[in-house]
Amino acid sequence: MLSPSSSSALTSSPATLVPTLAVGALLPAMILARVFSPVRYYAKLVTFLVGSASASAFGVASSLVMAVLGRREDIQWLVARFLKYTTAPLLGVKFRVEGADKLETTHPAVLVGNHQTMLDLLYLGAIFPPRTTIMAKRELQWVPILGQFMTLAKAIFVNRVKREDAIRVFDQVAKEMKRRELSLFIFPEGTRSASAAPSLLPFKKGAFHLAVQAGLPIVPIVCENYAHIYYSKARRFNAGEIVVRVLDPISTEGVTSSHEDITALIERTRNAMLDAIHQLGRERRAQLGGPEGEREALLPPTPRASIGGTETEGETASARLPEGTQ
Repeated sequence: MLSPSSSSALTSSPATLVPTLAVGALLPAMILARVFSPVRYYAKLVTFLVGSASASAFGVASSLVMAVLGRREDIQWLVARFLKYTTAPLLGVKFRVEGADKLETTHPAVLVGNHQTMLDLLYLGAIFPPRTTIMAKRELQWVPILGQFMTLAKAIFVNRVKREDAIRVFDQVAKEMKRRELSLFIFPEGTRSASAAPSLLPFKKGAFHLAVQAGLPIVPIVCENYAHIYYSKARRFNAGEIVVRVLDPISTEGVTSSHEDITALIERTRNAMLDAIHQLGRERRAQLGGPEGEREALLPPTPRASIGGTETEGETASARLPEGTQ
């Protein structure tokens, strides 16, 4: 049995004193991190929402000036840059765009990008080219400020419920794009994936029908999974860099509007984007290192999803391509 003196000597020995002091010093920091992480998340979230609303208001105001200058087609490009140089720096988020020259040399074109969260607005701010518009679901037309801006900027609204309406709009848009030499940006997934791991939802067919009808190339754009920076389920909103990679254009020459041709075009585009997303995920995982949990969140699902084949791990059978144009 230890005497009080020997017990005191044991607890005050360097071997035990250093770890004790270290734990004592780290404990307040750990508590503060727990407390301030949610505070930081909500503060940045409010900053993002206010910044987005400000960008829309700026777009409404600038549309009048741009119309007078005869540059109405560049309103969305102007607002995208507004987000890039105002909101993104306030959030501490930077973007590194790889292959940006392909957006300059391939115009007009149909640009397709992956859709993760509302934060995608910021990556559009980094890559959105001049003389480019967007296609969006009709419900967004009635969102205050945003809807007015998109209407003035001649965004293309599509009724996703009525297939006949969508097909008619695609035909009109294809002719207008060729006449005015406009590019079009679309999120082919149609909704946010909100995934913590690199992945893609199934693609809608609209962007691909449109590219074929207009006879324009498809330019895939991949934004890496940025759950290490923003992930709402974990109340995470950190500063950092996000990589956006512009892939090689995919020609639609010789492609028809048949079900087989469109399906093959979608599969080729989606698989190229999946490969890039997984590669970016591996690069980010290698860079981050860190806790095992963070590394695991960035692991790409395997095997690669294919149309009508086996599903990617973490996806379900519902990930197969839907029938019809939406």
